[in-house]
Amino acid sequence: MRAKVALYILLVLSLSLAHGGEIRDGVLIVDNRPFYPLGSWNFTTTTMEDIALLGMNTSFRGGPGTEEAVEEFRGFMRECDRRGIQVVPYLSYGGAGVTPWAPEAVRAIAKLASEPNLLTWYVGDDITMRHLEGIQQTVSILREETPTVPTVADYIADETPEAQTTFTQYVDIRCQYTYPIPDDPYTEYLAFFDKQRAFVGDPLWTWVQNFMWGHTGQFLSVGAEGPGPIPDPEQVRLLAFAAINRGVRGLLFFAHHELHRLPELAAEVALTCREIRLFEGHLAAGEPTFNLPCSDPGLNATAFAYGGSTVISAALFRDHYHQYLDEGIIEDVTITCPWSAETLPRATLVNVPDVVACEVNPGAEPGTISIRVPRLELAGFILVDPKEESIVRLEQRLEYIPEEMKSLIVPAAAAQTRKVCGVVWQLGLDNLYESETAVMETMRTQERCASEVVDGEYLDAFRAWRSTLRHCRGLLAMTMAFAEERREAIPASVQEYLISPYGLHKIPGLGDAPGNDEPWRFTREWLVTGPFPLEANLDDEHAMAPGFERAYAPESGDLKATFDTLDGPRSWHAAECDVSGLLDLRPLFDTIDNVVAYAACTLNAPQDGEAKLSIGSNDGARLWVNGDLVYSEHGPRSGTKHDAEVTVPVRQGANPILVKVENIGRNWKLYLSVHDPERAYTFSR
Repeated sequence: MRAKVALYILLVLSLSLAHGGEIRDGVLIVDNRPFYPLGSWNFTTTTMEDIALLGMNTSFRGGPGTEEAVEEFRGFMRECDRRGIQVVPYLSYGGAGVTPWAPEAVRAIAKLASEPNLLTWYVGDDITMRHLEGIQQTVSILREETPTVPTVADYIADETPEAQTTFTQYVDIRCQYTYPIPDDPYTEYLAFFDKQRAFVGDPLWTWVQNFMWGHTGQFLSVGAEGPGPIPDPEQVRLLAFAAINRGVRGLLFFAHHELHRLPELAAEVALTCREIRLFEGHLAAGEPTFNLPCSDPGLNATAFAYGGSTVISAALFRDHYHQYLDEGIIEDVTITCPWSAETLPRATLVNVPDVVACEVNPGAEPGTISIRVPRLELAGFILVDPKEESIVRLEQRLEYIPEEMKSLIVPAAAAQTRKVCGVVWQLGLDNLYESETAVMETMRTQERCASEVVDGEYLDAFRAWRSTLRHCRGLLAMTMAFAEERREAIPASVQEYLISPYGLHKIPGLGDAPGNDEPWRFTREWLVTGPFPLEANLDDEHAMAPGFERAYAPESGDLKATFDTLDGPRSWHAAECDVSGLLDLRPLFDTIDNVVAYAACTLNAPQDGEAKLSIGSNDGARLWVNGDLVYSEHGPRSGTKHDAEVTVPVRQGANPILVKVENIGRNWKLYLSVHDPERAYTFSR
């Protein structure tokens, strides 16, 4: 019985996509039904099976420009048609080419209009002012040859009268986009679509940019080619819902081959597309009511009234979600929705693979209802419908999604887990050696997803995948909270990497950085010079090395002098610690084994008295305060922040500090801090 129902649903979907598109009253129509295109920019290597697997109904692909190529392309279109996939041929002009297609090439591609699944012509990509005349030329020919086939283009230049004329008289559908991840909050993304609609009207499509473009990805060092492994799946989902919530009538994901490289995004796109197709008529042709009143100010909701029922698209847009996500769950939230009928409807939240009943009450204002949603995770659709059979039909359609996605969810869970755990491990915030860590729980959930697929338990596997993403969000939120708690210690020069969890690895020492409530204040700036011979006995590293106690010239305290060092003549030069307080001496000198170097700074005290200092070094060190030797310890050690503590007399104002640090071999480190819970002391060079 189940197989027959699935076959019936597939047949219905295929029949609904049997004929190409046309615009009626501002709505894209296919086979006399409103059509919501869901596709991707794809290459010749992208198969129809690939497109269908992602839940898409449209292929956006470079079009042919010769008679021979047209016939080859026709074969591709017919394969798509057998799978219920519409096709949008792309006439590469605009950012991809300055010269418009020759008239004979346009007439050649126009012959594809005989195929039943030709949806629209994409006549221009990244159009600027200099392309407008070419767009008009191309569209004029296409309208002569194929008068009912809509045209689509996007535009990236200023909103001039010439552009407005072209995009209202020659382009039927505007496809516009921007890059909100990770730079702009979602509120600006919503406003972007409002501005585009005011410029050229409806219908409006958008590209959902799946990745972070080159400059930011390279800046954060998160991608070999510029497009990096962010945004996260949830951010792609929110990008789609943001567009829907502003009445965008079609989504194209860019680019298909990137989705195959990033399985964590591919699975989220596949789920989002399937959910959208549940309510295609509402989203393609419904009457929208934007910005529904919500009890949570971060929740944005739009109602689409169509055919006697309403679908609400609701999405949680926190101020920081364009950079990173938290758990992304709100509970017991209310949404006020228009509803003119006297009988209260049922309201059902789609939470694949389940439906969740929502409480419905009369609204405070006439013609409205209040819907209480018990729990919403990031974004979802709510069906508001008085008919019981509508809910039953929805439940039946949701039942098959986990099995349809069985080949996507395991690599998705693994990829996201690896990516997010990498963020945590790079900072040293969690490990694999304790069984109850957040990382281990995430990994166990991801492994459960895989084992359930192997056992054929696709429903449980699907839930484990969603739970894995929830755990990953928790890890990212934990990591960002850790970083924010240390913002005070992060130099302004690297605070820009707080833009995303995936940039935190660019802040040296962050994983070991003290929190804002740390009672020890570390020096951040030094003057250093050296190196000088240590002359340690490498067969007996604990034996006293002559150079450790030998008084080299820097011990005179002259910070303007030049010294004869193992690296040649050297004066004092500035050096900075990382945010953990570590001064790594190895990169500062050419000769780094069996040597000593000097580091100088000043402790500024609020008054005469005593100060407790803490020193850590690799290897041994000697410490002078106001010219007095207060600490001396030779020998190999790993060097921690608080190897030793000493209490020393200090005077009000400047107290010169000098440290001599030896390196027998390998690592060469220095930490120095003062116990200062009241933040009364400061360090300077």
